[in-house]
Amino acid sequence: MESNPIQQRIEELEMKYVELRYTQTYKYLILRTPQDEREMVEAFYDHMLGIENEIEDVVLVFQSPLYEKKTYSMALIEELFSLVFLWNFSEKPSCIADNYVDWEMDRSLESEKNVAALFVANLNAFCEAVELEEHANIVCVLDYQNREGKLMLQWLKDLAQLELHPRVNLLLADTFEQPLFNALKDYAPKSTQILVHQFELDQAIKELAAMGDPEAPDTKFRYHMVQLFEAINKKREKDIEKHAAICLQVAEQNKTADANWYVQQMVIYSALSTFEFGKKQFKQAVNYINQGLDILQEIREVLPDDFVYRLLGQGLLFRGNLYLFLKQYEEAKDDFIKGETYFENCLDYLMQIEALRSIAETAKKIGDKKLRYEALNKGVRLGGNLNDTLAQSSSYALLVKDVLDAKYNSFVSDKELDTIIKPLLGEQWRTKYKSVKSILVNKEIK
Repeated sequence: MESNPIQQRIEELEMKYVELRYTQTYKYLILRTPQDEREMVEAFYDHMLGIENEIEDVVLVFQSPLYEKKTYSMALIEELFSLVFLWNFSEKPSCIADNYVDWEMDRSLESEKNVAALFVANLNAFCEAVELEEHANIVCVLDYQNREGKLMLQWLKDLAQLELHPRVNLLLADTFEQPLFNALKDYAPKSTQILVHQFELDQAIKELAAMGDPEAPDTKFRYHMVQLFEAINKKREKDIEKHAAICLQVAEQNKTADANWYVQQMVIYSALSTFEFGKKQFKQAVNYINQGLDILQEIREVLPDDFVYRLLGQGLLFRGNLYLFLKQYEEAKDDFIKGETYFENCLDYLMQIEALRSIAETAKKIGDKKLRYEALNKGVRLGGNLNDTLAQSSSYALLVKDVLDAKYNSFVSDKELDTIIKPLLGEQWRTKYKSVKSILVNKEIK
């Protein structure tokens, strides 16, 4: 079967990887690509895991986040244990040998002198337990996505002091804009290679969008939508106007036959609104998002409620933030309240928490203490629907800071707070999250 332009670019990287793998000697490989092609790197990892490729190695993709360098090795071997468990007890296609891996993690192998020792010792033991083909290695992909590389580099420095099994390689990825792992060349100069690659994703997407029947409305829409987003990225306003108009026209002509075209209109209006927001043309941004929200009202009871509620909620939150920039606080409050209701109805707890945080912020600006405390109270209790990873990586942590900044004992006790928050943010959550910084832009434009 002929591959599409996206797949072709992944296969191009595969061939470069295979050539390097069998012509150069290394323990550590750094894959370096443009920042805006990170999704293609993730797609390449998925491709490496497949069976229809030229990669003979056994590939393990580790996605454990690095919170503290002392606990990272433990997180990795626990993830390895999970991968081995799945391998040993899952059904496999007939083309894959069903070899049992007789390995168990050993937590006693850690060292006070080297934070990577626990991982290396367990990984080496795992490698001994695996039946590898003659030319195959074990490739451990450390899927590290944090732009701050200090902790990871400290961990890698310890790793480079240890001896990995001869048939183990590590693969990491960084970007041209932020070459985080250059220091690895200093830690292990003879054992590190850098594989540079550009997917040329913009061109691939154009080629992909043009595939199909040129007379079909979805082909025409897809092609011009890709052109629209490229024009937005490059701030070419005439092209933005041109391609947006064509997209909206195609959607308008076909929406009576298929309600999903209403959603595509909302996508275009949202893109235009976001572009105007970037120019600080907030009134024009409101005008565009208004048109998108009006479109969504037409498909209520046509498309699934959860889907429409989520779109309406997102649109209202965006418009509410625009109103904050315009200092139209009552309008912002109304949008946030409506948006929170939509997210509550579709059980989207993360977005509901963000809506409640926005309600509390707006209520503080207009001096409505009752509304502020009601929003904070409801928001902090929604933490019971999250796990620790979601709580720590979402705006829930910002809401917790807002609770600490308020006279929270009027709506929740210290005991209740500890019961809700400790499992999510840790024992020292009060100290840690009292000073957490908002990652959002300051909504007061001077």
